[in-house]
Amino acid sequence: VANAAKTAATAAPEAIAPLVLPTLPRLALVCLLPTLLGYYKSEYGVSYGYGTAMAASSYLILSSIANAAGLPMLPAIKESISLASFQPAGILTSLCTTLQNLKSLLPASLPAFHAFALFFYGTRLDLFLFYREMFYARFRAMRERIEERAKKQGSRWKRTPFLLSCAFLYFCMMSPLLITSKLCGGVGMACGGWGGGLVPILEQSIRVSVVVTLLGFLLGAFGDMNKTIGKALQGEDALITGGIFRFFRHPNYTGEVIGWVSSCLAGFLAVAWKTLSSGTGGRVALWKSMAPYLILSVMGATGISFVLATATTGLEFRQKEKYGDTKEYQDWIKKSWVGIKMDPAQKDSNSDEGESEGDKEAKS
Repeated sequence: VANAAKTAATAAPEAIAPLVLPTLPRLALVCLLPTLLGYYKSEYGVSYGYGTAMAASSYLILSSIANAAGLPMLPAIKESISLASFQPAGILTSLCTTLQNLKSLLPASLPAFHAFALFFYGTRLDLFLFYREMFYARFRAMRERIEERAKKQGSRWKRTPFLLSCAFLYFCMMSPLLITSKLCGGVGMACGGWGGGLVPILEQSIRVSVVVTLLGFLLGAFGDMNKTIGKALQGEDALITGGIFRFFRHPNYTGEVIGWVSSCLAGFLAVAWKTLSSGTGGRVALWKSMAPYLILSVMGATGISFVLATATTGLEFRQKEKYGDTKEYQDWIKKSWVGIKMDPAQKDSNSDEGESEGDKEAKS
């Protein structure tokens, strides 16, 4: 009876409609379209394109889950912003209803929580990038320098292979969410206990993974906010070692790695949990059907981790070059964790040739 009660507590409310996830072509398209901003400004393909691709693809999945649960996102929003009439009150009502629906949905649905974590990441990144570009001239100048270097490489169309590879990476990074959405529809976020064998352990592990995914993205957000406020108060050339930087030297990069690796892990745990909980029949078929998504998930987590490790290594090099002789820096590196980085010997110190040290530091 106790086990039955625990199972009931962790289950999502019964869906009032079948779950119809976005098609793969549609998800691929929403990962591609924002990335094409890179034709306009080269840097946009890996900044706004990145954030928007993750926010848009996860929102489509979150909206599908919400509709199936009878808790739709942005209800009646089309009527409030139609060409025939613009109704601010209707928009506000729709937003308030969405927040209430999320309040009910996220604790009750593990896939919805997973989707929200990715949506939070993409939306937060876009807002932060927009803020930097609007209020800090050095970021606009950096964007133009990147664009000038890109133009020297030839026609804008030569950017196509790079932009397509970025869009593919974003699609891969979204793939674990497809796995949890397909397999964990009846699982909520309430803790059901670790006892009772391997199945409940795996179920709890999926919950932990999606929570750590969100926590990783929050760590990155706090890192960006911490550095922005710190430099505003102490000056652009200041070395930020307080706040979250006391523990993480590069919390924005480290947080992202934690988030994306945990998201990938959630996909694998979901397949393992579903395999064991569904009995002996169809186990091989399940792994075969999920294998493409698992492969894409690994490619996404590996790809973005490589990018972030490279960025961490570059920033480590530049900070050591700029602050290495100071006692503040030497004390800081003894107490803080660098995160995931590559062998410094693999990092070309001239990769950003032509930029000042201040400009390089601004990229972080």
